[in-house]
Amino acid sequence: MREELDDEAVRAELKAIIAKVDDRGSLLFTKWLLTRISKSQPIPPIDEVKALHDAFVRVAAAFRAHRKVKAADLDLVNRWIGVEDVEIARPLADATKFYRARKKMTRVELSRRCRFPLRAILQLERGQVKDMTLPRLQQLADGLGVELGEFMDKVAEFEKSSKS
Repeated sequence: MREELDDEAVRAELKAIIAKVDDRGSLLFTKWLLTRISKSQPIPPIDEVKALHDAFVRVAAAFRAHRKVKAADLDLVNRWIGVEDVEIARPLADATKFYRARKKMTRVELSRRCRFPLRAILQLERGQVKDMTLPRLQQLADGLGVELGEFMDKVAEFEKSSKS
């Protein structure tokens, strides 16, 4: 006979597990993995879980330190994160406008700071840019004067609020 778990007990157990996570990459990996499990989506084979976790940790650390991400780590993470169901154009535009306004910067100033053509900034803020490479995202974050991790957190926040 299968024992049914109390919802509150499961939540408490998950909170205890997450409280033990001591770095951003591991926290992101744990959140990603729990989300996939809760949605009954495929998860990596057991022999790939550690490598994927380690790649999450290194990618997060590289973002925070403004270092280049290793292609092998990025390839492994991209193979599993499945961003095809995320509409990023509007959240990217909103995050860009949010930080530009916070810094009281014009579009021309942002264009100069991140070395993008003014037309690219206009397209970005109109929600016409559907994806960007990591180096371009890093340039944009640098031009806005924020860490890439903080910028991507704001993009994710806007993306999440658009689904509500």
